[in-house]
Amino acid sequence: MKSIFNSRYFFLFFGIALFFVNIIQGFTTELISDEAYYWTYSNELSWGYFDHPPMVAIWIAISKLFFSSGELSVRFFSSITLPLTFYIVWLLINNPVKKDYKWLFILLVLTTSLFNVYGFITVPDTPLMFFIALFLFGYQKYIKEKTTVSYLVLAVSMACMMYSKYQSVLVIGFVLLSNLKALKDGKIWLTALLTIALFSPHLIWQFENDFPSFKYHLFERKENTVYRFRDTYMHIINIIVIIGFTFPIVYKAFLKNLKNNDLFQKALNFIVIGFIGFFFISTFKTHAQAQWIVPISIPLIIIPFNYLIKNKKDLKLFKTLAIITLVVTTFLRFAMAIDGLLPKQFEMHGNKKWTQALHKKLNNKTPLFYNSYQNTSLYWFYTGERPYQLNSWSSRKNQYDLYDFNKEYNISNPVLIGGNKRSFTNDSLPKKNKGKIYYKNINGSYYKNSQLTLDFADNLYLEKNTKNIISVEILKPQKSTIESLQIAVALRDGKHKKVFPAKLINQNVEFVLPAFDNTFNPNKIQIIGTSNLEVDFIRLSPVKNFTTK
Repeated sequence: MKSIFNSRYFFLFFGIALFFVNIIQGFTTELISDEAYYWTYSNELSWGYFDHPPMVAIWIAISKLFFSSGELSVRFFSSITLPLTFYIVWLLINNPVKKDYKWLFILLVLTTSLFNVYGFITVPDTPLMFFIALFLFGYQKYIKEKTTVSYLVLAVSMACMMYSKYQSVLVIGFVLLSNLKALKDGKIWLTALLTIALFSPHLIWQFENDFPSFKYHLFERKENTVYRFRDTYMHIINIIVIIGFTFPIVYKAFLKNLKNNDLFQKALNFIVIGFIGFFFISTFKTHAQAQWIVPISIPLIIIPFNYLIKNKKDLKLFKTLAIITLVVTTFLRFAMAIDGLLPKQFEMHGNKKWTQALHKKLNNKTPLFYNSYQNTSLYWFYTGERPYQLNSWSSRKNQYDLYDFNKEYNISNPVLIGGNKRSFTNDSLPKKNKGKIYYKNINGSYYKNSQLTLDFADNLYLEKNTKNIISVEILKPQKSTIESLQIAVALRDGKHKKVFPAKLINQNVEFVLPAFDNTFNPNKIQIIGTSNLEVDFIRLSPVKNFTTK
């Protein structure tokens, strides 16, 4: 065993072994819904997408070069990049005796639970972690040498991080905060300009599409109207879960490292403190997901490695906890691949079964998925049939609002899929965890035209208990389309939304604004409509402010 660890090819053997383990896992484990959604990105390659920058689509597109279909068409490249990421992390460790502790490094990387998922699941965090490691490699070189190569590595890695996920700005920001003297370096400013230039195609895409990603993440994401303590304690649990059972030793090492004044170690400390602190504050408004803090995994591999070499007592306990973590995570990986090994199904279980059963049940009718980009994407991936997707006026937007094929369509035999038992009484199919997916046949046809947009003045004055007339501008009008629409107005305050019937006559929307009790005090209005009353209303106008007389 010692000779294996001492071999100059050890990391090559380890990387190949890890690659094959993840290939088998990726092949035997069905996609999660987000993976299917990102797979749709790769079918429509672009410089940007509604929810994310394009790097995850590139990761999947590369996988497609090797596998035209199946789960590995999504995951193959991720199985290659995780071992490469681990090797870059190994290069970041600056310890004179580190070659004698390769086994410790392997234990650390394999027991950092959530990090390992990105070897067989492809989401935006998969390329993000690779480029964070590359960024830290460039930053370490910059501290030591300040060569042209170090500046170039920083620029390319920063641009690629931002092409992976917007939260990469936090990584860059926290590293900069740990070394503000870097701002005195003129070449750092040139590096920043080069980074922006490399990232500019995505910024141009945002401008051309009216900044959908920025609007969503900054203004449209759902936030809590009241503080929920559950969000805060779940964030604390996530801090533990992403590390695994070794967390007491890992965080002890981190706390000890806070006194370290080495510039690179300070950067690692700032990343950990920054991410934990930033998303702790965010829990007072919204839920913080575990993957949002996964960048701290890289510092929490490097820092404990140096600490454990010097602290044999903690090293002994770490080995015990690491073995427990490996046993549990190995069992969970089997449970992910084998549906039925545990009583409760995971997110990746049963998706192929329900999508193919639904496809057979539809009998050549056109599927129209309702308020679920996840179900739409899973159906598309596992049946090979591209469905249409409908977002109701009150739901969140997603990439299907931007796909050209989904902006305008006319379906003569639609089947609406989604919703609940109360509104979808026709039929249902088993989905997972004893749940069901409901669907109903629609009488008549349904058409959607996202190019039809109504606009009107902001800050309207409306009167209660009387007919109100709003003069609207019809953008990109189609007369036949407008005349057949059923129109309504949606009013909302901070907590509630209500819909009231309206009429579109010439270029005026007419409706009666009723008097409201004290529980509903609307101040925002939106025009909505549908071509078939069996299908929910969609957005026809932006949300505007109004006041009442």
